[in-house]
Amino acid sequence: MKTSVSVLSLSIALISSLPVLGHAATGSAFIDEGKLSLDARARYEMVNQDNPLEDADAVTVRVRPSFTTGVVNGFSGMIEAELTGAIVDDYNSTRNGETKYSTIVDPESAEINQLFVKYVYSPMFDTTIGRQRINLDNQRYVGGVAWRDNEQTFDAISFNVKPSKELGFYYAYIDQVNTIFGSKDPSPKFIQGQASEQDSAIHLMQAKYAYSPLFNAVAYGYLMDFKDLAAWSNSTYGLRVTGKQDAFSYTAEFAKQSDYADQKLSYDANYYMVEGSVTLPASLPKGSIALGYEVLGSDDGKIGFQTPLATKHKFNGWTDTFLATPANGLTDFYLTANIAVLEKGKLGFEAHTFDSDEKSIDYGNEFGLSFAHPLPVKGLTALAKYSTYQAKDFGVDTDKLWLQVDYKY
Repeated sequence: MKTSVSVLSLSIALISSLPVLGHAATGSAFIDEGKLSLDARARYEMVNQDNPLEDADAVTVRVRPSFTTGVVNGFSGMIEAELTGAIVDDYNSTRNGETKYSTIVDPESAEINQLFVKYVYSPMFDTTIGRQRINLDNQRYVGGVAWRDNEQTFDAISFNVKPSKELGFYYAYIDQVNTIFGSKDPSPKFIQGQASEQDSAIHLMQAKYAYSPLFNAVAYGYLMDFKDLAAWSNSTYGLRVTGKQDAFSYTAEFAKQSDYADQKLSYDANYYMVEGSVTLPASLPKGSIALGYEVLGSDDGKIGFQTPLATKHKFNGWTDTFLATPANGLTDFYLTANIAVLEKGKLGFEAHTFDSDEKSIDYGNEFGLSFAHPLPVKGLTALAKYSTYQAKDFGVDTDKLWLQVDYKY
């Protein structure tokens, strides 16, 4: 497994030096005041598609143990392993060579998910060095893809600066992306899409301003250079505004993307979205309903606006039909609802109408339904989820079903 020398090696050296950084007399507090955690998941996933591929069935188990040290003189550290195994493997994991089946991107894997040192100088400044989780805003551009078994993490140096209650700045430099494709790279003929680790030179920049509950703004610039996958490289600049007043909340966003670094295709594409949501009145079950419109634009049909590091399962339908934006772009008019049922349960619903940004192509529609409820054992939660994509002029009819149990300690 190839590792990033500059960031990951530095974090390992710093973790080994934590007792020195905390001074010998207090070094044991890193262990004594530390915390063990466990995040585990067992899941059945089924994929049925209207194409020659056989239906996919996967039963996977993912275990993620971690240890976070105590804090001494502002320093702390964390190490987290991630192990994924398949009990039923009638699916194409993109790593197992089972290409006769539909794809479920949960390959068997064993890796270090996080390994970092954090230093907090004051509420105004902190920095994290090493392999870390980065979830920015709603994860539309950068996220951990927590839905998949193998989380996406980053070998990075990140900084938070907060000079006042209203104003904040964030910067991260990433030199390796550890993707959801797992740690085991087999023969190249079995690899589809990308390697498990992507060498990169990525700059993430944000300036945040919280004026009031009704107005919060984030201005951002993301410069993404993927060394071995130049087609992903891009630069994106944008502004995101959110707010809430009583039962109503809103989000509005605009961004402009263009080619960057070794991207061979010269292009410019725009992104914009608006969403409004309403909390249900007290006379109804607790919950909310949201209506939104999102556009990932196109540059005259050459290429669509791309978000290669996003938690994409959160957007544009749970069947993941649009993980890569089509060349003619994508528009998504959607309705979502989350309703509390059966005391602590949560019922979720979403509906999407998909079209192109260029050439007026009717892509299709998607509907999804989910139900989550805690189980009697503390830390256990069960989830059932189903989504169906009805293709018109893009993709194929797709049905997906998930039955899942999560445990957190």
